[in-house]
This record gives sequence, structure tokens and C-alpha cells, in this order.
Amino acid sequence: MTRSDFYLTSETIGLRGLRREDIPLYRSWLENREALHYMESGWRPSNDKEMEDIYLTSTQSPDHAVFVIVAKQSGQPVGVCGLYLIQWICRRGEFRILIGDSDSLGKGYGTEACRLTVAYGFDTLNLETIYLGVNADNARAIRSYEKSGFRPEGRRRQLIFRNGRYYDALMMSVLRQEYLTAKAAGQHA
Repeated sequence: MTRSDFYLTSETIGLRGLRREDIPLYRSWLENREALHYMESGWRPSNDKEMEDIYLTSTQSPDHAVFVIVAKQSGQPVGVCGLYLIQWICRRGEFRILIGDSDSLGKGYGTEACRLTVAYGFDTLNLETIYLGVNADNARAIRSYEKSGFRPEGRRRQLIFRNGRYYDALMMSVLRQEYLTAKAAGQHA
């Protein structure tokens, strides 16, 4: 795969738009209990209408910028990420990510995808704030977000029901000025 195959790229991954032919794989990720261990998704199997709605929203809504994460070494899609619910007047968007391929967990693809998406949000979309919510017990994801410039800003108690119990959600964000300061110091690209 070449650099031109991707909308955004780093040394290890490329991000490209979601394609209709990605939907069966995306569906398998949404039903991968290991990948969804800390997430609200996956409480039941997906259906055809939901997957079609995801595809249409991801590809047609001006308030979403959704990418498929491709591992450059294998050329295989490993997950999805993007900016959702973009509020153009307030200039903010919600970052979401799913590394759906279990064999790709813990390889740094999520951190790289997060960094690329954050840079895109600030440098291309001119956002002021990028925010997210993460299961407070998901230490690996929290470390990844912190490496990408996100800072904790609050906790929503017992927000997520998963695995037979309630989890708190840690709310995190990165502001444009924080991103620019880190970029100038060579901490983010």
C-alpha cells in the first residue's frame, strides 16, 4: 500500500474512508466480545439495518469524519476511528475508536490513529475541542489518550453497564491550544 491509498498516514498505519465492502468486517468487530470488553456496544448482535445506518451516517453526514484504520505492514483493516457529533458553531467533536481485530490490540495502532485524528481535527477542521468518554477501568485506552494529548476533566459515575456490572466513565478532552503547544514542542505531529 502506498501513501496515496490513505487520507491520513503515519509510519505504521493509514486512515481511509469507510467503504461499503468494509461493513461485514466492521460488523464482526461490533460483535467481538474481547474488543468490546470495556465498551457499551456489543450487548446484542448487530442487524442489517443498523449496519446500513452506520454506513450512511459515516459516509454522508457532515457532522462525522469516520476512518478505517489499516495496518500498513499487513495491509489489513484493524479498526475504525473518527470524529463524531461535530458541532461546527462551537467547533468541537467527539473522538471514538474501536480496534476490532483482537490480534491488533496493544500494538500502538490505536494511539497512532488517535494522534492522526486529533491532528486532523485541529489542523484541517479547525476544531477548538476534541473530547471523549472512556470506561474508567480501561487503563490501556486512557494511557493511549493521554499520549495523544487528552486530559481528564471529570468522571461520570456508574455510566456504563457491561460485563454484569456498572463502570464509571472518565471524560477527557484536548483543547486546540494544548495541541498546538505540544506540536510546537515536537510532542505531536
